[in-house]
Amino acid sequence: MMGGAIILMIRAPQPDVLIAADGSAVALRGANGRLSMIKSGNDVFAFREWLAADADARTPKDDTLGEGIRCDATGCVGKLRDGSLVAIAKTIQAFEEDCRRAVLVVSNRDAPPACAALVIDRDVWRRSGPMALRRRGEQFEITAARPRGYDRPWGHARLRRTATRSRRAARRHSPATPPHAQTI
Repeated sequence: MMGGAIILMIRAPQPDVLIAADGSAVALRGANGRLSMIKSGNDVFAFREWLAADADARTPKDDTLGEGIRCDATGCVGKLRDGSLVAIAKTIQAFEEDCRRAVLVVSNRDAPPACAALVIDRDVWRRSGPMALRRRGEQFEITAARPRGYDRPWGHARLRRTATRSRRAARRHSPATPPHAQTI
C-alpha cells in the first residue's frame, strides 16, 4: 500500500505555474524544478500553501523564492523548465513587449485583446479563482478552482456562453490538451 502511494506521489504532475485567487501572487517552476515566486502586497498565504504542497522546506519569506524571476518598473519575467517566458505585467505599457515574447502573461490589469500569448488577467482570475497551469507541448492545461459552471450559494456560476465563445474554446482544445482540462 505504501509503495503504491509513493509511486503515485512521484508520478503526480507538478504545476509549472500557480496563480493566486486575486492574481497578486504567481509561482513559476524553473529549470531547477523549484518554484520561484513573486507577489504584490504582504499576504504570504498563497506562498505558504504552495511551498507546503510542493514539499519545499523554504519559508514564505525566504530570499531564494525570487530567484529566476527578473523585475523592473513595468513587470517581471521568468522562465519555465522548457525555457519559455512567463511575464507578469504590472503596467499597461508592459503588455506590448510581453505579448510578443512570452507564452503566458499574468496581470492584475485587463489585457489588450490582441495579445499573442495566453493571458490570465483580471477578468480571467475573477471568473476562475486560483489556477494551476501545466505546460503540455505548446499549450497549457489549466486547472481552475472555479471551473466553468461551478456553482455555490456564495458565488453563482456565470452561464453566459455565446456561439462565438464556444467556437473559440473548441479551437483551443488540441491533442496536447486533454478533454477534461479547463482552457481559458
